[in-house]
Amino acid sequence: MRLKGDGHSIALGLAIGAGVSASPFMGTHFVTAALLAWFFGGNILASAIGTWVGNPFTFPFIWLFTFNTGNFLLGRGFDDNAFPEISLENIFMSPLEIFGPIIVPMTIGAFPVGVLITVLTYIPSNILINFYKKKKAERAVKKKNVNSSL
Repeated sequence: MRLKGDGHSIALGLAIGAGVSASPFMGTHFVTAALLAWFFGGNILASAIGTWVGNPFTFPFIWLFTFNTGNFLLGRGFDDNAFPEISLENIFMSPLEIFGPIIVPMTIGAFPVGVLITVLTYIPSNILINFYKKKKAERAVKKKNVNSSL
């Protein structure tokens, strides 16, 4: 698969998609990543690929990290008693009371965690993509020189 654009825009799109994966709002990652990539000049398709950082294997770790980061930023510790009893009736009668103690810290923690993931993805991606594009250009020049000498 080939993505069009320079190394910066592809790496930026990939990094934005990866960073958006820290959001606890599943189902919005593709759209959010695409909008942010468009706004910041990143490759939109690369942003969709970057959202694959969030997957069934990584989400438990990402969510735990965002939850703990959010609680830290809110000045809270972890308290098992802070969570109300979860039942089907409680979920329908008072969803904010049930999910609020989880979603609020995750949402707050998602921003710094997402920025960290974005930076940690952008730097190596930009280096590798530019290296690949440079080698590809060198091969094309070499091939052109070989064909022109025949």
